[in-house]
Amino acid sequence: MLIPLHGIASRHDLPLPFSYVVTGAALALAVSFVVLLLAWRRPRFTRVGGVELPRLTRVVDAPVTRVVAQVVVLAAYAWAALALMAGQDLLTNPVFGFVYVWVWVGLIPVSLLLGQFWRATNPLRTVHRLLCALARVDPEVGLLPLPRRLGVWPAALGLFAFTWLELVQPDRTTLAVLRVWALAWFVLLVLGAILFGARWIGAADPFEAYARSVAQLSPWRRVGDTLRLVNPLAGLTAWRPPPGAVGVVAALLGSTAFDSFANTSWWISTVQSSDVVTVVWATGGLAVMILVVLVTFALAAAWMGRYGDRPAREYPRLMAGSVVPIVIGYAVAHYLTLLVSEGQRTAILWSDPLGRGWDVFGSAGMGVNNAIFAHPTAIAVVQAGAIVLGHVVGIVCAHEKAVALLPERAALRGQWPMLVMMVGYTCAGLLLLFSP
Repeated sequence: MLIPLHGIASRHDLPLPFSYVVTGAALALAVSFVVLLLAWRRPRFTRVGGVELPRLTRVVDAPVTRVVAQVVVLAAYAWAALALMAGQDLLTNPVFGFVYVWVWVGLIPVSLLLGQFWRATNPLRTVHRLLCALARVDPEVGLLPLPRRLGVWPAALGLFAFTWLELVQPDRTTLAVLRVWALAWFVLLVLGAILFGARWIGAADPFEAYARSVAQLSPWRRVGDTLRLVNPLAGLTAWRPPPGAVGVVAALLGSTAFDSFANTSWWISTVQSSDVVTVVWATGGLAVMILVVLVTFALAAAWMGRYGDRPAREYPRLMAGSVVPIVIGYAVAHYLTLLVSEGQRTAILWSDPLGRGWDVFGSAGMGVNNAIFAHPTAIAVVQAGAIVLGHVVGIVCAHEKAVALLPERAALRGQWPMLVMMVGYTCAGLLLLFSP
């Protein structure tokens, strides 16, 4: 039976043992100081480099490849829309797993393994291109200009809206509520693209902003017109985040932290003993968590302005990529078991979107394999390891960006607030996993 938390399900694994918390925190501190004191003093990833893959580029760029990928993704969304609009209002409707598990959690492995796959197959872009083809207009040109300084701030607001739906809205597993959100997402994005051009989708689609950020750590990167197999760290540090990228990573990290915090005994007892309705508490908690990440990161990065030649307000955007590995580590630690168990359940239900006993894809008779839950120690190791590894990669990325942005003599002093902030994020993540 599905538990109606975190969209359709919450973490199923046990709280992290305290010994793992202490070990993880000690490793994070040790590695941080080693990187800061002993690592390189000049940029090492000034060029992405990598191995050119011209044959793979020709395959990926072939019209038939792109059309097939776009049609398959669009068909999957159309199938989910059928379940959303005409399916039964029960948790056995696969649209809930499609949205909250396959899309939301699945964006991470897809983007890491396939790079900018979501941008190339985004169904919103496909629909917009079809509409523009019918109207015989250029999809890149809209009726109104879109200010570049807007960046991805609309997508950051969209991420807050989606995480509010996923974590706060008490009726999130009802079709009526999900229909409203899905229609708003579709209409606002497509109409906005008609007004401002296809660039609006990149600026305002929360899923594309999420996937694009995670894909910076993919080993696949397009340099010029050619795909290359690159060092993921080089790709991430070479990324120049758009305005609003800080809001995107803050929404992702803050919402994941709130999901764990909302399951602690202190939070549950506090909310239950209060006269204020739960939705108000949860909305405030989610907003505060995101603001804490946004403010602490912005202040830590702005400190670098004391030593660099750029205005302080520019450094949070330039350093935003260093939070991406921490976001990925948090997500893996929190939602790996959710993806494994509920991802299977969604695949089983996918054959019968209307609840009429169909078995379109031959999956209806399959069962969920929950063998992963028989290994709680392994799950705990993966959880702690994901957070610590995300921290280590984030620290390395932040160090590389700092030595590239600051004079050599001041690079270490400029990094101290960032180091303290990242250690704080890691320890907080481990403690939230420990909290019963």
